[in-house]
Amino acid sequence: MGAYLSHFDATRIPLDFRRDRADARAMSCVLVHRLRTAADATPTPWRLGMGRAKLQVRGRLPGAFGFDLAADTYRKARAAGLAVADLVPLALPGSWMVNNKVPSPVFQRWLQPPLRPTWTRVVDLLAGDAAAWRARGPDERAALVADLRSLAALDAAARGGPPDGPTPGTAAGLSKVLALLCPDTVPLMDDAALHFALAAVARPDSADTPGAGPELFVPMLDWFADAVLANAAALAALATDYTLAPLSPAQALDRLLWFETWGYRVCRTPTPWAWVADGEREAIVPVPGAGSGAPGDRVDLAGVADVRWRDTARAALDAIYTDP
Repeated sequence: MGAYLSHFDATRIPLDFRRDRADARAMSCVLVHRLRTAADATPTPWRLGMGRAKLQVRGRLPGAFGFDLAADTYRKARAAGLAVADLVPLALPGSWMVNNKVPSPVFQRWLQPPLRPTWTRVVDLLAGDAAAWRARGPDERAALVADLRSLAALDAAARGGPPDGPTPGTAAGLSKVLALLCPDTVPLMDDAALHFALAAVARPDSADTPGAGPELFVPMLDWFADAVLANAAALAALATDYTLAPLSPAQALDRLLWFETWGYRVCRTPTPWAWVADGEREAIVPVPGAGSGAPGDRVDLAGVADVRWRDTARAALDAIYTDP
């Protein structure tokens, strides 16, 4: 075995991937399709590899750990028959565990008694799983869009803007609440994830100022549902193997999507990760040290002078791109 960079007992990350290629489960690759630019409607396949390791790295973050346990508690509460409207006051501050940027004055507006039916409708329309969402008809989808726009308008008003004005960041803000209440349908919709999946916003340099409005909520629900359904077996295996908190297959994809689009930029210790490319192959992989360039930048291995860094990244790509 090669040297290890990670100190996590549950998922050590071997640097000599060439000797560990036979362990297909450790690679746990999920294949999704993303849009590179808004002008190009042709989806590009992306191999989201080393899923087990990435889930463990993310799950050790305090906020992520608490969020996952909270989502499981909400699932149990709904199964026990607790009304949706009674769970919303808990889900709003709970969303801060995954850095929701919606401030408390907005929460105050969202918790007014006349909005109880709105929240109930929204959660009912998002209940179930990916297949249930994809089976929703045009009228149901339109009803959801109308309620999301209503909540977005209250968000704008609480922040001092006109109710009919722009509602930047509402997609992320609402998703981080609804992902607790509807964990098998709603992913976290940070700008980085929306850029990756839909190319509908610019690739962000910060997670502090989300800009996407509610108009991207339903398109992202569709993209996410399709990805869950296409990778059902692989995601079920990842969710079953995960031990830090109960996760469903859809939740496993959501957590991996965060790591793939933003988490690898901030999870720098003890194992740095990098977006590397070698010809037409590219992926997020662990590397031996920070390397050159800003964290998050795409690194073309052809231009890397550090032999150990380049060979380690290339071996990781070999592992991810080797069919089980």
